[in-house]
Amino acid sequence: MSLMKSVLIGLVVLRAFPLSAAEEINSATEKAQKFWGPRSEEILILDLKECIHRAALFNGEIQAADYDIETAEARKDNVRKIGIPVAEYEYNVGPAPRDVSNAVESFFTGDLTVFNRVKVGVGVPLQTFGKVKTGKALADLGIMAEKEKKMGKKAEIGLKVAQLYNGILLAREVRRLIKTAKDELAKEIKKREQHEGGDPSELLKLKLFHAEIERRVEEVDKKEIMAKEALRVLIDVDPRVRFEIKTERLEPQLRTLPPYEKIREEALVNRSDLKQLDILYEVRQKKLTLEKRLPTPNLGIGAFFELGRTPGITGLSATDDYTDPFNYTRAGIGLRLKGEFDFRSTASKIREAKSELMKTQIQREMAHEGSLLEVKEAYLDAQNAQQEIVRAEEAGKLSRQLLFLTQSNYDIGLAEPKDFVDAVQSFLETRGKYFEALFNYNVALAKLDQKTGRKPE
Repeated sequence: MSLMKSVLIGLVVLRAFPLSAAEEINSATEKAQKFWGPRSEEILILDLKECIHRAALFNGEIQAADYDIETAEARKDNVRKIGIPVAEYEYNVGPAPRDVSNAVESFFTGDLTVFNRVKVGVGVPLQTFGKVKTGKALADLGIMAEKEKKMGKKAEIGLKVAQLYNGILLAREVRRLIKTAKDELAKEIKKREQHEGGDPSELLKLKLFHAEIERRVEEVDKKEIMAKEALRVLIDVDPRVRFEIKTERLEPQLRTLPPYEKIREEALVNRSDLKQLDILYEVRQKKLTLEKRLPTPNLGIGAFFELGRTPGITGLSATDDYTDPFNYTRAGIGLRLKGEFDFRSTASKIREAKSELMKTQIQREMAHEGSLLEVKEAYLDAQNAQQEIVRAEEAGKLSRQLLFLTQSNYDIGLAEPKDFVDAVQSFLETRGKYFEALFNYNVALAKLDQKTGRKPE
């Protein structure tokens, strides 16, 4: 946004006489190649929709959002599902005395053998009384939230692309105007130089104005170069690839603003930030439900197999599989019902979850009001920008008439150089405001789309 403001500030001198396409485009492009080095022979030409589409695919922020979605999906996979077995395994090895009846002496005299133990267990959760179901619902909401964040990021990137794209067109319109004014002044200066007996101060004033226009050409070229390079980064075009925008002239979008009520309803349904708050409210509800269900037990079925081997052991009094600690083969299967109830802790967590739920409800209501204010502002900006185009066109007609009359009076000696310069500046300024109004209108429509929650086009 700051770059676009920079493009606008200082672009107060404009005129609408077309130059050749090569001259009007290649000046800033050639300077960029001089600064950054040569590009590839192939050229990538994109219109506004193609730039937005490319940004949606390749922009780094949007790609990072894709990984956030993958992270949320991985969290869902981590939620334990009913009926899915969970296996545990364990292996132990260590020294053991050979003579168990005289274990201490056998151990410290080095009369040792090796104890080996392997245990494998399998458990299958059967019932958690709603806890797993609630956890899965929370995971699904997390995925939905990340997807909505991505949609919001796409809308933001789409608005930036529209600003930069129209900013490049504005800079090129500026250059056309300034370049033509510069050429016209050069002709006037040459004519005055060839006409002997004129006032030298008049000629100097024209030359000073001509030099000022040359300086402004350089400023406009710089703004176009920076806007184009920023757009290149935003849509992820390789620095070695020649890149150009397809649109040649800055023109207003041919759209009719719908009634505000329709825009309002669309925003309440489609805005990503409001959807995220709705999802957050559901998350708080599910967390409250989960806290209430945590004290309930978990029911599962499990089985195990355990094998122990210690060769060369002596002095054992128990030799069956369930009492012999050194050599055994064991297995078992059974049900387990396990839970924990801590009244104080549970009550505290439930109160905390209720408070978070009420807080989110208030935030959601405030966000709805704030979003409607943003939509109203964007809608009024679009209306005002549309009206400003009409006013700028009318001002341009008046300044063109003034310039024609002043030029005629100047040619017959009835006007001073200052009058002529002022008339030229007035014409250029009003013409510049017209193109600025076109830029503001196109950007205002793009911003209205973003605030309404429409997909960037």
